[in-house]
Amino acid sequence: MVSSIYLSVLFIIPQVVINSFTIVRSSHRCAGKSIHIPLRFSASLRQSIDWVKQEPLESIIPEEDAHAIISELLGNEQLINDSEQLILKNLDSIEEKLRKETKSIGELLGEGTTNKILRSVEKVEGYDSRSVKAFLESDAINALFAKILYDGIFEFFQKIDFLGNIISSLPILGPIRKQIIKETRRSIDKSLGPLVQNFLGTYTKIAVLQASDFILSPSNRKVFTSANVKLVSNILDRPLNSLVPSSEVNEKLKKDTLLYLRNADMESVEKYLTYLYKWTGDKCANDFVDVDMLLEVSPTLQRTLENIDERIRGANDV
Repeated sequence: MVSSIYLSVLFIIPQVVINSFTIVRSSHRCAGKSIHIPLRFSASLRQSIDWVKQEPLESIIPEEDAHAIISELLGNEQLINDSEQLILKNLDSIEEKLRKETKSIGELLGEGTTNKILRSVEKVEGYDSRSVKAFLESDAINALFAKILYDGIFEFFQKIDFLGNIISSLPILGPIRKQIIKETRRSIDKSLGPLVQNFLGTYTKIAVLQASDFILSPSNRKVFTSANVKLVSNILDRPLNSLVPSSEVNEKLKKDTLLYLRNADMESVEKYLTYLYKWTGDKCANDFVDVDMLLEVSPTLQRTLENIDERIRGANDV
């Protein structure tokens, strides 16, 4: 059961996201002819939208400039100190609001979106075999399997109580018989315990392989699909404040994150940035989302952009 929960969190959620959102790898849409945006947009706003949706990331912020910006920002101690205080203040405010939120995630998302998520979970066809095996072969899961099997074996011996049944049939007085049973059990535990542990050291690996085969088997796909839907549905039905980690955990996360930023290895950061540009440098906004369709289906979004554009032009005229 524990493994099923871990597997759902680690392998189901990412696949749901992939099913729901696909990034277009080709960049032909950047240079392609755009759909005509509603004429009621001002000329300046229309030009700005056309530019944003068609301009590749590399053109907006060249990779060399991005490296320089990151280096300058992370290298300024005063900026980090000021930002740290502001970040902590905002995170504390967000955490406080989340702890007061009694609505479930499903209620906040709405029935339609919730149903779409659950349908996406149902469409996930199995797990990635390499990820499953890597997860099950980890030290933590091996230790979990060994503990469960070890406790199960000793629970079995306690339930059947074969020592008590044998000794109880002997012609020995009650108090003496109880003492003999107690000492005999202690002696067997000392000798049997290491034997069981040595056995489990080998058998646990076999059990992990069997668990992996069971999870990846096409014949069990429907069983795990139902379990995944039930798990995700349970999470969506829970109040949002029940999913917020404890204050102690949040404090540690914040401290660790800020400590990482303070001691960030610039060489590693630059590698991440290079990798990011390798995949997205030639992509524009239209490769990730159909900007024109967003504008066409959402009049409110159009009005919002218009209001922002008017306020910017008004500020420039002052």
